[in-house]
Amino acid sequence: MKLSQFPFVKKYQNTPFVQSCLQIKRNVSNTKEQRGVFSYFYIHKAQEALTSAKHTDLQTAAKKLIKKSDSLGHFYLAKSEFLLGEFEQAKSNLSRFLAANPNHIEAIYLLAEIHAIQGDKTLAWSLLEGLLTYSKRGKTWQHLSNLVEMPSDFEQYCVLFEKYFPEYLTVLLPFDLASHLSNAAIRAGNTDFALDLWRRQYRLSMQVKNTAKPTASKQYTDEKAAIALSALKNCLDGSGIEFFLISGTLLGCIREGKLLGHDKDIDVGVWDDYGVQDLASVVRRSGCFYVLPIYSPDILVVRHVSGITIDIFIHYREPDDYWHAGGKTRWHNSPFELAERAFLGNTYLIPKDYHRYLTENYGADWQTPKIEFDSAMDTPNVEVLSQKEFIIYLYKKTLSLTSSNRQSRYIGILKSLGENI
Repeated sequence: MKLSQFPFVKKYQNTPFVQSCLQIKRNVSNTKEQRGVFSYFYIHKAQEALTSAKHTDLQTAAKKLIKKSDSLGHFYLAKSEFLLGEFEQAKSNLSRFLAANPNHIEAIYLLAEIHAIQGDKTLAWSLLEGLLTYSKRGKTWQHLSNLVEMPSDFEQYCVLFEKYFPEYLTVLLPFDLASHLSNAAIRAGNTDFALDLWRRQYRLSMQVKNTAKPTASKQYTDEKAAIALSALKNCLDGSGIEFFLISGTLLGCIREGKLLGHDKDIDVGVWDDYGVQDLASVVRRSGCFYVLPIYSPDILVVRHVSGITIDIFIHYREPDDYWHAGGKTRWHNSPFELAERAFLGNTYLIPKDYHRYLTENYGADWQTPKIEFDSAMDTPNVEVLSQKEFIIYLYKKTLSLTSSNRQSRYIGILKSLGENI
């Protein structure tokens, strides 16, 4: 039985201690050293420092491991250097580590990501394809999908996908795996393929009872979110980039004085003086954020080392319209100025006339909590940019929800858009 399947671990899987233990288990897997108590002590210290972005402590623990002839120290040094944007040093330590542990999955993921950032997509692809020969982790398909940029890339992806899943067009795939294939198609501009995929997946799901749903992340806590938001402020302030709270994060700030309990991420905006690549370049040197794959020129998604995700939306300013977008949809607001507001132990910028902003986003009754609110459909100021991607979103929501009552809402909208379900 896998460690993650033990009842105790499943019950407390979202606690920091269990999360740390599971990550340590992944990092130790496929290494050759026989470790004693002191080695595990330093591994724990390194992992603890990593998830709190304490790089001095992290590198000290890593060097202690190296001194004890434990190659895992090189892996932790590489993780630190990657977060600090020191990619050549990270590659050097990964090379040392992989020389002793050539099949270490997490190290190969990290090395492939560095090669992709540096523009060597071919080498990144080769590393990931090699993983498929001995690992069944679905995350490999996610990493491969992130390398897709044009139709020829997607053709290569499909050839590889069919090699391992020859009946993928006629069987119900695990939700996450179908999502990776769909994302690869959309990144290549083949929205029709992605839409047909989700139509088939929905039909197939109707023939299977107790279909497994994706597991929702529960890493979001007020304390972690406050730390992540403060870290982003320090990062962007250091480069003179102004950001402000928007959407659900602003609503939580004003209405609750804290982050909304049902939110899964943090939403902030920056002005259109900066593009996503500018922001990514800054964040990659922060020491505490991972930059997630870029799918749109309008939004950068980053993940704090604690697991908290932050969506950074570019806000475009026109004379009578300030707008931001998220792929399939765009949200419009009246022009607004910014003002400071104390929030979560720090000071942040927010729209000065937040009442008007929140009314435009959530309606006149924005002070009334709405747990089932969906920003892609329920915001008065939303505009659908791509109906095909919007329909894909509806299918994915339908397949991911466990409540039949909640599913029926999305099914009804799909029918109203002409879908034969």
